[in-house]
Amino acid sequence: MKLETLEKDHYYHIYNRGINGCNIYNSDENKRYFLELTGKYLDKKASISAYCLLDNHYHLLICVNCSTKEITQAFSNLFNAYSKAFNKQNNRTGSLFEKHFKRKKIRSEEYFKTVICYIHRNPFNDWENYKFSSYHYYLKEKSPPQLKIDKTYSLQLFDYLNNFKFVHKGYKNEDLQGFQNLAGLETNNLKGLKDSVSFKENNNMKDKFFKYIHQLQDTITSKLEEVDGKAKFQEDNWDRPEGGGGRTRVIENGAVFEKGGVNISGVHGKLPDSMQKYFGVEDADFFACGLSLVLHPTNPMVPTVHANWRYFEMYDKEGNIVDQWFGGGQDLTPYYLFEDDAKHFHQTCKTACDKHNPEFYPKYKSRCDDYFYNAHRNEGRGIGGLFFDYCKATDEMSMQNWYDFVTEVGDSFLEAYVPIVEKRKTLEYTKPQRDWQEIRRGRYVEFNLVHDKGTLFGLKTNGRIESILMSLPPHVQWVYDHQPEAGSEEEKLINVLQNPVDWI
Repeated sequence: MKLETLEKDHYYHIYNRGINGCNIYNSDENKRYFLELTGKYLDKKASISAYCLLDNHYHLLICVNCSTKEITQAFSNLFNAYSKAFNKQNNRTGSLFEKHFKRKKIRSEEYFKTVICYIHRNPFNDWENYKFSSYHYYLKEKSPPQLKIDKTYSLQLFDYLNNFKFVHKGYKNEDLQGFQNLAGLETNNLKGLKDSVSFKENNNMKDKFFKYIHQLQDTITSKLEEVDGKAKFQEDNWDRPEGGGGRTRVIENGAVFEKGGVNISGVHGKLPDSMQKYFGVEDADFFACGLSLVLHPTNPMVPTVHANWRYFEMYDKEGNIVDQWFGGGQDLTPYYLFEDDAKHFHQTCKTACDKHNPEFYPKYKSRCDDYFYNAHRNEGRGIGGLFFDYCKATDEMSMQNWYDFVTEVGDSFLEAYVPIVEKRKTLEYTKPQRDWQEIRRGRYVEFNLVHDKGTLFGLKTNGRIESILMSLPPHVQWVYDHQPEAGSEEEKLINVLQNPVDWI
């Protein structure tokens, strides 16, 4: 049999059994020792997504992180070390494993999900409580002491933990008829493998965008940590009882950022009654995913920034997509106006738009000015940027075209914001200037709680409160009837907020 070549950055199902079907583990201690050696020899050479050890065989689901030669040698060292120890303990000689461990390349996301369920369900009896499987470590949100389990990609594909459990439980033992309880037999025909929502099948746009925001979150948080130089993002994975979940990352008390969050989520289920009335539909299911970020710097010379990129689908009773759209944008909220910063931010937005349609920037800039507007104050929240919503397929723009546009804007965010931060973060400021920043932050809070659709949608769909309200700054002031001095830098800002400027 020709063996798959183990290539870097690809996932593989690795499995083998004892020679002639003999046991390769005679005790729990043997299994613990095998895991210990696996952690030792595969460390940094492979990421382990799942494992299961049965008496006469094992299963591993890994991603290769090194060259073919290095990973092949690592596995050779692992199996040789374990075989020598096992033979010595059991007073035996000769080969322990069948020649050449089996490996199968994971060529699709669906097959990845199938394999991980098969591995965890391999112990037919009481598989949920089986000690030597990675399944229960997913539920406990930790790894075994002998090795680290990389759960990020797995939970992303399953829409987080609650769906992960649901899919596993939908995988019936009778659907394994034709399997033997040993390694070496594979099938794609796992009829009992269910998904938590039927409409997920063949839905490439949803999966593609969901994967994109995971990668974008990593890129943005990594760069922001570098810019701050002190604080690190704290990560919090969460589940939504009705379906889905998210990954919240928050930074606080840094050298640059007083508070900020870069959050991703993917939620699904029955559209709440209040939202059904809003959209004018009945008995609809939905899926929504997106990345939302807000950064509040300590220095009032550095502007607050907000960005959001999202995707939404709605389904009929049969699970068919009846509506889908993209939305998002990015906008700047300064406390002191530097015209060069405003021009740079808007030029970056325009450059991203122009690659797809020269009409996009003026249209979405105008919508941003209209949307991020505190009508009860008769002023904008900031100096704008881009805002677009309900971007649906038309004769001119397919959903793939919209995906390309939205991801272009998402990829432009760091280029739009980071140079401004670097230029202003070391400027000196006074206590009155800090007070002004906190007063203006109060206006930011008012908009988010009174007008913002994303905040209201999250609250009405039982979203995670901590993640929804992470946009609120830690220190805010509401001063009665505060008015800036005539001719001051503060008044200059207010004049622009009351009369939006075309910066380009």
